[in-house]
Amino acid sequence: MMENHLIKPDTRNCKRSRELEPQMPDSPQLSSLGKSDSSFSESSGLFYKDEALEKDLNAMSKDINLMMSSYAKILSERAAVDASYIDELDGLFKEANTIENFLIQKRELLRQRFTLIANKLHR
Repeated sequence: MMENHLIKPDTRNCKRSRELEPQMPDSPQLSSLGKSDSSFSESSGLFYKDEALEKDLNAMSKDINLMMSSYAKILSERAAVDASYIDELDGLFKEANTIENFLIQKRELLRQRFTLIANKLHR
C-alpha cells in the first residue's frame, strides 16, 4: 500500500505535475495551453473558408437568379403562344357557330320550299 501512495503524485501540493499529466481533449486547460497560435491559424483558415464559401454562395445565387429569370422568360413566351392559340381557337369556334347557324337556317328554308312544292304537287 505504501508503494501505491508513493507512485501517485500529490496533486494538492504540486502544480507542475498537473501540467505534465495527460489531459482530456475537452479540457479547458488544453485549449488555453499552447493552442493560442494554432487556434489563431485555424480561425484565419476558417475565415478564408467562410470567404470562399460566401463567394461560392454568391456565384450560385447569381446562377440561380439567371436560371429563374430565363425560366420566367420562357414561361412568359409560352403563355403568349398559348394566348394566341386560344384566340385562334376562339375565332374558329365563333366561325363554326356562325356556319352552324347558317346551315340550320338554310335547312329550315329548304324544308319550307319542299313543303311548298309538295303542297303544289298534291293539288
